[in-house]
Amino acid sequence: MPESIIVGALVQKAAEIRGEIAGLEGRIATCRAALDHVQATLRMFDPSKDVQRIKPKRPAAMRSTYFAMGEITRRCQDALREATELVSAEDIARQAMRDKGVDQEDGKLRSDFIQRILYALHRLAQEGKTERVGTGLGARWTLRSDAALQQVVGFT
Repeated sequence: MPESIIVGALVQKAAEIRGEIAGLEGRIATCRAALDHVQATLRMFDPSKDVQRIKPKRPAAMRSTYFAMGEITRRCQDALREATELVSAEDIARQAMRDKGVDQEDGKLRSDFIQRILYALHRLAQEGKTERVGTGLGARWTLRSDAALQQVVGFT
């Protein structure tokens, strides 16, 4: 019986994922070897140092070539300030893509824009400047009200 298109596509996808896993496992092996060398050198300089207690540090995200330093945060604040209703991260991303003249239908690029904007919105929320309404894909964002901002800053 001939293989269906669906089965063929799934086999192809499985092969791609296996290839990616193999590449990542190779990268992990390289990183583990580098870590072993750094820890051995550290022990030479400080034998009492417990290298197992060194907490992992998340690597910095690659900077986007589309945005200048601080531009995403500024875009988020401007979009929320100008909005007459709640705004989604995708709304801000699509506007940024229009402004930059890039294809809004490029799913990978749109996803990257959305993730960067969500990171900025969450950071602004931690600073008490924005708030999220809802969860998941339906989440929308707004600037904190002046009353809420005054409480955060301590003006009440």
